[in-house]
Amino acid sequence: MRRSFSYAAILVASAFCGGQLASQPAVDEANRKLASYGLPAIDKVHQPRTNCHNAYDLLFAENAKGRKSSAEEASWAAAYEAARGAKQPCPKPPAGLAVRADQHVIQTEQGMGGAAGYALQQKDPVAMFETGLAMWNGKFGKSDGNEGYKLISQAADLGDPEATYTKGVLLARGQVDNKVDYKAGLALVEKAATAGHVDAMFSAGNFHMAGLGTAKNPTKAFAWFRKAAERGHIYGTFLAWDMLNEGKGTKKDWNLAYRLGRNLAEDGQVYGAVMAASALLQSSEPMKHQDEILYWINYSIKYGNSDVRTQMTALKPKVVAIFNRPAAPPQYRPRTFKACPMKTVCTVNHYSGLQSCTTNKDYWNDCDG
Repeated sequence: MRRSFSYAAILVASAFCGGQLASQPAVDEANRKLASYGLPAIDKVHQPRTNCHNAYDLLFAENAKGRKSSAEEASWAAAYEAARGAKQPCPKPPAGLAVRADQHVIQTEQGMGGAAGYALQQKDPVAMFETGLAMWNGKFGKSDGNEGYKLISQAADLGDPEATYTKGVLLARGQVDNKVDYKAGLALVEKAATAGHVDAMFSAGNFHMAGLGTAKNPTKAFAWFRKAAERGHIYGTFLAWDMLNEGKGTKKDWNLAYRLGRNLAEDGQVYGAVMAASALLQSSEPMKHQDEILYWINYSIKYGNSDVRTQMTALKPKVVAIFNRPAAPPQYRPRTFKACPMKTVCTVNHYSGLQSCTTNKDYWNDCDG
């Protein structure tokens, strides 16, 4: 049984949204369609971005809003300032502060001064990137964009994956000298992806799928989506599943498509239930899986949003007619699905030599085999 809808529009939009390349109407349309499937916005960031510099700034931003720093945080801030003065690598922020600082952009004069000291005196690429990003985003004046890009570019040249990815995105968006350069953008995005940047892996897949800066290559696209899915990227998983259904860039594999759907369903993404039911329906022996197919259809109707409920409610009578039975047995539950261990990926700061690791859910594998 084939799907009655296509993800082509999502794929085209995600080719841009993955690197935030699209115009806002395209992003809005993609997000509207994804929301109708019960999935989060396509421009969701999966790669953590927290470091000592944006964490230091966050303390001042929070203080301005009335939050007092803890003794541990104040001690760490003092150590940050001391390391800057001694021209030493900055210390790792406390765990709680690091979590709060994820995706934070420097916005205070104190934070900018601190990071600028590391950038100018020590050539710290992460500090260069964070100061450049703040300037690019107009946090310290609308005229700072060019200087911000220069700092981002320098950080990329020094090997910082976040800066490399961002520079690639800006080039591909045509936001540097008003010139769209997909080829240069792809090269940088792939460099960041190779260094372990999860969103860059997803974006690299989109470049190859859409043929941006290169010939269309579904095989390479699928390989990048797989890498992203192995590191917890929802849309890498989603598009890999669609390619498995289509046999595009890879051979059709209903067992793997089912596992990907189950992984998302177990992680609370209701559309994973739709994916699992779809894969089982298209398998070589759908009658063998009729209880589970009906279970996931009922699950989708019960927990999905209005669009998912409408879609699956319309599908259910057709499936019931095929199976000649109204529902799965009330006591039926799919087999226990053993989640794989969380996947930890580490990168090394080229400036300080310090290793930072992130742990993501593995949406690709089923550890029950």
